[in-house]
Amino acid sequence: MTDLGVATDRPSRQEAFWTFIADWTRSQIAGLLESVLRSEQQELIAAGWNERKAGRAGWRNGYYSRGLLSPHGPLQVKIPRCRSGGLDCSMLFDRYQRRLADVDRILRRACLLGVSTRAAAELAEQVFGGCLSHQTVSQLSRWLDGQLAAWRQRPIEPIYRAVFIDGMHVNVRGGDRNVMIVMGLTDDGRKEVLGFAVNRGEQCRQLLWDLHSRGLEGVELFVSDESAAIRWGVAEVFPETAWQHCTMHRLMNLWKDIGDKEHRRRMVREASNIFRCPTKLAAVEQALAWAGQWRQLEPWAVQRFMEDIDDSLMFYSLPKGWWKKVRTNNYLERLIRTLRMRLDPMGVHYDAPAVDRAVFGQLARWRLLGTYTQ
Repeated sequence: MTDLGVATDRPSRQEAFWTFIADWTRSQIAGLLESVLRSEQQELIAAGWNERKAGRAGWRNGYYSRGLLSPHGPLQVKIPRCRSGGLDCSMLFDRYQRRLADVDRILRRACLLGVSTRAAAELAEQVFGGCLSHQTVSQLSRWLDGQLAAWRQRPIEPIYRAVFIDGMHVNVRGGDRNVMIVMGLTDDGRKEVLGFAVNRGEQCRQLLWDLHSRGLEGVELFVSDESAAIRWGVAEVFPETAWQHCTMHRLMNLWKDIGDKEHRRRMVREASNIFRCPTKLAAVEQALAWAGQWRQLEPWAVQRFMEDIDDSLMFYSLPKGWWKKVRTNNYLERLIRTLRMRLDPMGVHYDAPAVDRAVFGQLARWRLLGTYTQ
Protein backbone atom coordinates (compact mmCIF):
# COMPACT_ATOMS: atom_id res chain seq x y z
CA MET A 1 0.00 0.00 0.00
CA THR A 2 2.93 2.36 0.51
CA ASP A 3 3.48 2.42 -3.29
CA LEU A 4 0.05 3.98 -3.74
CA GLY A 5 0.89 6.92 -1.51
CA VAL A 6 -2.21 6.62 0.63
CA ALA A 7 -2.94 7.86 4.11
CA THR A 8 -3.01 5.55 7.07
CA ASP A 9 -6.76 5.87 7.79
CA ARG A 10 -8.89 3.00 6.49
CA PRO A 11 -11.39 4.91 4.26
CA SER A 12 -8.57 6.65 2.36
CA ARG A 13 -6.68 3.38 1.89
CA GLN A 14 -9.79 1.65 0.57
CA GLU A 15 -10.54 4.50 -1.84
CA ALA A 16 -6.97 4.54 -3.11
CA PHE A 17 -6.95 0.77 -3.57
CA TRP A 18 -10.15 0.65 -5.61
CA THR A 19 -9.08 3.69 -7.63
CA PHE A 20 -5.89 1.83 -8.47
CA ILE A 21 -7.91 -1.27 -9.46
CA ALA A 22 -10.19 0.81 -11.70
CA ASP A 23 -7.26 2.53 -13.43
CA TRP A 24 -5.43 -0.78 -13.87
CA THR A 25 -8.56 -2.42 -15.31
CA ARG A 26 -9.04 0.37 -17.84
CA SER A 27 -5.40 0.21 -18.90
CA GLN A 28 -5.63 -3.56 -19.36
CA ILE A 29 -8.80 -3.27 -21.45
CA ALA A 30 -7.29 -0.54 -23.62
CA GLY A 31 -4.15 -2.63 -24.04
CA LEU A 32 -6.18 -5.66 -25.09
CA LEU A 33 -8.12 -3.63 -27.65
CA GLU A 34 -4.91 -2.20 -29.07
CA SER A 35 -3.41 -5.69 -29.29
CA VAL A 36 -6.42 -6.97 -31.23
CA LEU A 37 -6.29 -4.01 -33.60
CA ARG A 38 -2.55 -4.53 -34.23
CA SER A 39 -3.27 -8.15 -35.07
CA GLU A 40 -5.94 -7.03 -37.54
CA GLN A 41 -3.45 -4.59 -39.06
CA GLN A 42 -0.82 -7.29 -39.29
CA GLU A 43 -3.24 -9.58 -41.15
CA LEU A 44 -4.31 -6.78 -43.50
CA ILE A 45 -0.76 -5.72 -44.40
CA ALA A 46 0.52 -9.32 -44.52
CA ALA A 47 3.99 -8.26 -43.34
CA GLY A 48 5.82 -7.45 -40.13
CA TRP A 49 7.52 -4.23 -39.14
CA ASN A 50 10.05 -3.18 -41.85
CA GLU A 51 9.60 -6.57 -43.47
CA ARG A 52 10.12 -6.49 -47.23
CA LYS A 53 8.52 -9.27 -49.20
CA ALA A 54 6.57 -9.74 -52.39
CA GLY A 55 3.23 -10.41 -50.73
CA ARG A 56 3.17 -7.19 -48.71
CA ALA A 57 -0.25 -5.46 -49.09
CA GLY A 58 0.39 -2.05 -47.48
CA TRP A 59 2.30 0.07 -44.98
CA ARG A 60 1.71 1.17 -41.42
CA ASN A 61 0.99 4.85 -40.85
CA GLY A 62 1.18 5.51 -37.12
CA TYR A 63 -1.77 5.80 -34.74
CA TYR A 64 -4.60 8.07 -33.74
CA SER A 65 -6.26 8.25 -30.33
CA ARG A 66 -9.92 7.46 -29.85
CA GLY A 67 -12.03 7.93 -26.72
CA LEU A 68 -14.45 5.15 -25.85
CA LEU A 69 -16.87 5.13 -22.91
CA SER A 70 -17.14 1.66 -21.37
CA PRO A 71 -18.85 0.22 -18.25
CA HIS A 72 -15.41 0.40 -16.61
CA GLY A 73 -14.97 4.10 -17.40
CA PRO A 74 -13.50 6.17 -20.23
CA LEU A 75 -10.85 4.47 -22.38
CA GLN A 76 -8.21 6.03 -24.61
CA VAL A 77 -7.36 3.57 -27.35
CA LYS A 78 -4.53 3.94 -29.89
CA ILE A 79 -5.97 2.95 -33.27
CA PRO A 80 -3.32 1.83 -35.80
CA ARG A 81 -3.58 3.34 -39.28
CA CYS A 82 -2.61 2.06 -42.70
CA ARG A 83 -1.54 4.25 -45.59
CA SER A 84 -4.03 2.58 -47.87
CA GLY A 85 -6.78 2.67 -45.18
CA GLY A 86 -9.26 -0.14 -44.79
CA LEU A 87 -8.51 -1.34 -41.25
CA ASP A 88 -11.71 -3.00 -40.02
CA CYS A 89 -12.52 -2.21 -36.36
CA SER A 90 -16.09 -3.52 -36.47
CA MET A 91 -15.29 -6.57 -34.34
CA LEU A 92 -14.70 -4.16 -31.43
CA PHE A 93 -16.89 -1.12 -32.15
CA ASP A 94 -18.77 0.53 -34.97
CA ARG A 95 -17.61 3.48 -37.00
CA TYR A 96 -17.96 6.76 -35.06
CA GLN A 97 -19.10 4.82 -31.97
CA ARG A 98 -18.10 6.56 -28.75
CA ARG A 99 -19.91 4.39 -26.20
CA LEU A 100 -20.07 0.63 -25.83
CA ALA A 101 -23.45 -1.04 -26.13
CA ASP A 102 -23.55 -1.91 -22.40
CA VAL A 103 -23.34 1.79 -21.50
CA ASP A 104 -26.29 2.63 -23.74
CA ARG A 105 -28.25 -0.32 -22.37
CA ILE A 106 -27.73 0.81 -18.75
CA LEU A 107 -28.73 4.40 -19.54
CA ARG A 108 -31.85 3.25 -21.38
CA ARG A 109 -32.76 1.12 -18.40
CA ALA A 110 -32.30 4.11 -16.11
CA CYS A 111 -34.71 6.12 -18.27
CA LEU A 112 -37.27 3.29 -18.15
CA LEU A 113 -37.03 3.30 -14.35
CA GLY A 114 -38.20 6.90 -14.32
CA VAL A 115 -34.88 8.78 -14.23
CA SER A 116 -34.97 12.09 -16.09
CA THR A 117 -32.59 12.65 -19.01
CA ARG A 118 -30.57 15.18 -17.02
CA ALA A 119 -30.33 12.80 -14.06
CA ALA A 120 -29.28 9.97 -16.41
CA ALA A 121 -26.53 12.20 -17.81
CA GLU A 122 -25.31 12.86 -14.27
CA LEU A 123 -25.50 9.13 -13.57
CA ALA A 124 -23.28 8.43 -16.59
CA GLU A 125 -20.70 10.87 -15.28
CA GLN A 126 -20.75 9.34 -11.79
CA VAL A 127 -20.74 5.68 -12.86
CA PHE A 128 -18.78 5.67 -16.12
CA GLY A 129 -16.69 8.78 -15.65
CA GLY A 130 -17.75 10.19 -19.00
CA CYS A 131 -19.59 13.44 -19.66
CA LEU A 132 -22.85 13.11 -21.62
CA SER A 133 -25.40 15.79 -22.39
CA HIS A 134 -29.05 15.22 -21.54
CA GLN A 135 -29.78 15.58 -25.28
CA THR A 136 -27.56 12.57 -25.93
CA VAL A 137 -29.40 10.52 -23.32
CA SER A 138 -32.71 11.61 -24.86
CA GLN A 139 -31.53 10.33 -28.24
CA LEU A 140 -30.86 6.93 -26.68
CA SER A 141 -34.54 6.49 -25.86
CA ARG A 142 -35.49 6.80 -29.53
CA TRP A 143 -34.67 3.15 -30.08
CA LEU A 144 -38.25 2.56 -28.87
CA ASP A 145 -39.80 4.39 -31.84
CA GLY A 146 -39.64 1.44 -34.22
CA GLN A 147 -41.01 -0.98 -31.65
CA LEU A 148 -43.82 1.42 -30.76
CA ALA A 149 -44.80 1.78 -34.41
CA ALA A 150 -44.86 -2.01 -34.86
CA TRP A 151 -46.95 -2.47 -31.71
CA ARG A 152 -49.48 0.11 -32.87
CA GLN A 153 -49.93 -1.75 -36.16
CA ARG A 154 -50.35 -5.27 -34.80
CA PRO A 155 -53.70 -7.07 -35.25
CA ILE A 156 -55.88 -7.37 -32.13
CA GLU A 157 -57.57 -10.67 -31.41
CA PRO A 158 -61.27 -10.51 -30.40
CA ILE A 159 -60.67 -12.08 -26.98
CA TYR A 160 -61.51 -9.18 -24.65
CA ARG A 161 -64.91 -9.34 -22.98
CA ALA A 162 -64.42 -6.14 -20.96
CA VAL A 163 -62.41 -3.03 -21.82
CA PHE A 164 -61.36 -0.24 -19.43
CA ILE A 165 -60.64 3.35 -20.51
CA ASP A 166 -59.04 6.13 -18.48
CA GLY A 167 -56.55 8.96 -18.83
CA MET A 168 -53.85 10.89 -17.02
CA HIS A 169 -52.31 14.33 -17.40
CA VAL A 170 -48.62 14.73 -18.27
CA ASN A 171 -46.43 17.81 -18.41
CA VAL A 172 -45.35 18.70 -21.95
CA ARG A 173 -43.68 21.83 -23.26
CA GLY A 174 -46.31 24.18 -24.64
CA GLY A 175 -49.11 22.87 -22.43
CA ASP A 176 -50.30 19.76 -20.66
CA ARG A 177 -51.43 16.68 -22.55
CA ASN A 178 -53.68 13.80 -21.65
CA VAL A 179 -52.66 10.16 -22.15
CA MET A 180 -55.71 8.00 -22.85
CA ILE A 181 -55.14 4.30 -22.13
CA VAL A 182 -57.31 1.37 -23.20
CA MET A 183 -56.92 -1.94 -21.32
CA GLY A 184 -58.61 -5.23 -22.16
CA LEU A 185 -59.54 -8.09 -19.82
CA THR A 186 -59.68 -11.65 -21.16
CA ASP A 187 -61.71 -14.62 -19.96
CA ASP A 188 -58.65 -16.10 -18.25
CA GLY A 189 -58.02 -12.87 -16.30
CA ARG A 190 -55.15 -11.43 -18.35
CA LYS A 191 -54.97 -7.63 -18.37
CA GLU A 192 -53.38 -6.16 -21.49
CA VAL A 193 -53.00 -2.61 -22.72
CA LEU A 194 -54.52 -2.48 -26.21
CA GLY A 195 -53.50 1.06 -27.05
CA PHE A 196 -52.81 4.57 -25.81
CA ALA A 197 -52.71 8.04 -27.33
CA VAL A 198 -51.48 11.49 -26.33
CA ASN A 199 -54.10 14.20 -26.92
CA ARG A 200 -55.35 17.52 -25.68
CA GLY A 201 -58.19 16.64 -23.33
CA GLU A 202 -59.83 13.26 -22.85
CA GLN A 203 -60.28 12.52 -26.54
CA CYS A 204 -60.40 8.79 -27.30
CA ARG A 205 -62.55 8.61 -30.45
CA GLN A 206 -59.64 8.25 -32.88
CA LEU A 207 -57.93 5.73 -30.60
CA LEU A 208 -61.07 3.58 -30.44
CA TRP A 209 -61.52 3.69 -34.22
CA ASP A 210 -57.92 2.56 -34.64
CA LEU A 211 -58.41 -0.36 -32.24
CA HIS A 212 -61.67 -1.30 -33.98
CA SER A 213 -59.99 -1.30 -37.40
CA ARG A 214 -57.29 -3.66 -36.10
CA GLY A 215 -59.74 -6.26 -34.83
CA LEU A 216 -61.13 -5.17 -31.46
CA GLU A 217 -64.66 -6.57 -31.48
CA GLY A 218 -66.92 -8.79 -29.40
CA VAL A 219 -66.53 -6.51 -26.37
CA GLU A 220 -69.49 -6.85 -24.01
CA LEU A 221 -68.75 -3.97 -21.64
CA PHE A 222 -66.73 -0.74 -21.58
CA VAL A 223 -65.84 0.61 -18.13
CA SER A 224 -64.78 4.19 -17.36
CA ASP A 225 -65.53 7.20 -15.21
CA GLU A 226 -68.26 9.69 -16.11
CA SER A 227 -66.17 11.47 -18.79
CA ALA A 228 -68.50 12.67 -21.55
CA ALA A 229 -65.73 12.39 -24.17
CA ILE A 230 -65.25 8.71 -23.37
CA ARG A 231 -69.01 8.02 -23.44
CA TRP A 232 -69.41 9.72 -26.81
CA GLY A 233 -66.41 7.89 -28.24
CA VAL A 234 -67.71 4.49 -27.11
CA ALA A 235 -71.22 5.27 -28.38
CA GLU A 236 -69.89 6.22 -31.81
CA VAL A 237 -67.39 3.40 -32.39
CA PHE A 238 -69.14 0.59 -30.46
CA PRO A 239 -72.82 1.60 -30.46
CA GLU A 240 -74.06 -1.90 -29.55
CA THR A 241 -71.76 -2.35 -26.55
CA ALA A 242 -72.88 -1.47 -23.02
CA TRP A 243 -71.06 1.18 -21.00
CA GLN A 244 -70.47 0.79 -17.25
CA HIS A 245 -70.07 3.90 -15.09
CA CYS A 246 -67.44 2.94 -12.52
CA THR A 247 -69.18 2.38 -9.19
CA MET A 248 -66.16 3.65 -7.27
CA HIS A 249 -66.32 7.01 -9.06
CA ARG A 250 -70.04 7.24 -8.34
CA LEU A 251 -69.43 6.61 -4.64
CA MET A 252 -66.55 9.11 -4.58
CA ASN A 253 -68.79 11.77 -6.10
CA LEU A 254 -71.40 10.99 -3.42
CA TRP A 255 -68.74 11.40 -0.73
CA LYS A 256 -67.87 14.86 -2.07
CA ASP A 257 -71.50 15.92 -2.48
CA ILE A 258 -72.36 15.07 1.14
CA GLY A 259 -69.51 17.10 2.53
CA ASP A 260 -67.91 16.88 5.95
CA LYS A 261 -70.89 15.63 7.95
CA GLU A 262 -71.15 13.00 10.65
CA HIS A 263 -73.50 10.76 8.65
CA ARG A 264 -71.37 10.80 5.49
CA ARG A 265 -69.49 7.57 6.17
CA ARG A 266 -72.67 5.62 6.98
CA MET A 267 -74.53 7.00 3.99
CA VAL A 268 -71.76 6.04 1.54
CA ARG A 269 -71.33 2.60 3.13
CA GLU A 270 -75.02 1.83 2.69
CA ALA A 271 -74.91 3.10 -0.91
CA SER A 272 -72.01 0.76 -1.70
CA ASN A 273 -74.16 -2.21 -0.68
CA ILE A 274 -76.37 -1.49 -3.70
CA PHE A 275 -73.64 -2.83 -6.01
CA ARG A 276 -73.29 -6.06 -4.04
CA CYS A 277 -76.88 -7.28 -4.49
CA PRO A 278 -77.41 -10.77 -5.99
CA THR A 279 -79.42 -9.46 -8.98
CA LYS A 280 -79.91 -6.23 -10.87
CA LEU A 281 -83.56 -6.06 -9.78
CA ALA A 282 -82.52 -6.35 -6.14
CA ALA A 283 -79.95 -3.60 -6.67
CA VAL A 284 -82.58 -1.27 -8.13
CA GLU A 285 -84.94 -1.94 -5.24
CA GLN A 286 -82.22 -1.32 -2.67
CA ALA A 287 -81.20 1.90 -4.46
CA LEU A 288 -84.79 3.18 -4.25
CA ALA A 289 -85.02 2.25 -0.57
CA TRP A 290 -81.69 3.99 0.12
CA ALA A 291 -82.86 7.13 -1.69
CA GLY A 292 -86.10 7.18 0.27
CA GLN A 293 -84.19 6.91 3.54
CA TRP A 294 -81.72 9.77 2.85
CA ARG A 295 -83.53 12.09 0.45
CA GLN A 296 -84.93 14.39 3.11
CA LEU A 297 -81.54 14.82 4.84
CA GLU A 298 -79.37 15.10 1.70
CA PRO A 299 -81.63 15.89 -1.28
CA TRP A 300 -78.88 17.17 -3.61
CA ALA A 301 -76.47 14.31 -2.92
CA VAL A 302 -79.21 11.69 -3.34
CA GLN A 303 -80.44 13.24 -6.59
CA ARG A 304 -76.92 13.25 -8.04
CA PHE A 305 -76.26 9.67 -6.97
CA MET A 306 -79.54 8.30 -8.36
CA GLU A 307 -79.20 10.14 -11.68
CA ASP A 308 -78.62 7.50 -14.44
CA ILE A 309 -77.79 4.91 -11.77
CA ASP A 310 -78.64 2.21 -14.29
CA ASP A 311 -75.31 3.04 -15.99
CA SER A 312 -73.53 1.72 -12.89
CA LEU A 313 -75.52 -1.54 -12.92
CA MET A 314 -74.53 -2.70 -16.41
CA PHE A 315 -72.05 -5.19 -14.95
CA TYR A 316 -75.02 -7.44 -14.10
CA SER A 317 -75.28 -8.25 -17.83
CA LEU A 318 -72.10 -10.33 -17.58
CA PRO A 319 -71.72 -13.72 -15.85
CA LYS A 320 -71.60 -13.49 -12.05
CA GLY A 321 -67.89 -14.30 -11.92
CA TRP A 322 -67.21 -11.05 -13.78
CA TRP A 323 -69.22 -8.68 -11.58
CA LYS A 324 -66.47 -7.80 -9.13
CA LYS A 325 -63.92 -7.43 -11.94
CA VAL A 326 -65.85 -4.95 -14.06
CA ARG A 327 -68.02 -2.86 -11.76
CA THR A 328 -65.10 -0.48 -11.19
CA ASN A 329 -62.21 0.90 -13.22
CA ASN A 330 -59.71 0.02 -10.49
CA TYR A 331 -57.48 -2.15 -12.70
CA LEU A 332 -56.60 0.81 -14.90
CA GLU A 333 -56.61 3.32 -12.04
CA ARG A 334 -53.85 1.37 -10.28
CA LEU A 335 -51.82 1.17 -13.48
CA ILE A 336 -52.12 4.93 -14.02
CA ARG A 337 -51.04 5.69 -10.45
CA THR A 338 -47.92 3.58 -10.92
CA LEU A 339 -47.28 5.09 -14.34
CA ARG A 340 -47.54 8.59 -12.93
CA MET A 341 -44.95 7.71 -10.27
CA ARG A 342 -42.52 6.85 -13.08
CA LEU A 343 -43.29 9.77 -15.39
CA ASP A 344 -43.44 12.62 -12.86
CA PRO A 345 -39.72 12.43 -11.92
CA MET A 346 -38.88 12.82 -15.63
CA GLY A 347 -40.11 16.41 -15.41
CA VAL A 348 -41.52 18.27 -18.41
CA HIS A 349 -41.45 16.20 -21.59
CA TYR A 350 -40.19 17.84 -24.77
CA ASP A 351 -43.11 16.83 -27.01
CA ALA A 352 -45.81 14.18 -27.54
CA PRO A 353 -43.42 11.59 -29.08
CA ALA A 354 -41.29 11.83 -25.92
CA VAL A 355 -44.38 10.99 -23.86
CA ASP A 356 -45.16 8.09 -26.23
CA ARG A 357 -41.70 6.63 -25.68
CA ALA A 358 -41.88 7.05 -21.91
CA VAL A 359 -45.30 5.40 -21.60
CA PHE A 360 -44.48 2.60 -24.05
CA GLY A 361 -41.21 1.83 -22.28
CA GLN A 362 -42.96 1.45 -18.93
CA LEU A 363 -45.72 -0.76 -20.34
CA ALA A 364 -43.19 -2.96 -22.10
CA ARG A 365 -41.14 -3.28 -18.93
CA TRP A 366 -44.26 -4.33 -16.99
CA ARG A 367 -45.19 -6.85 -19.74
CA LEU A 368 -48.63 -5.32 -20.29
CA LEU A 369 -48.48 -5.22 -24.09
CA GLY A 370 -50.15 -8.58 -24.73
CA THR A 371 -48.49 -10.96 -27.16
CA TYR A 372 -46.06 -8.24 -28.27
CA THR A 373 -42.44 -9.02 -27.42
CA GLN A 374 -39.49 -6.65 -27.54
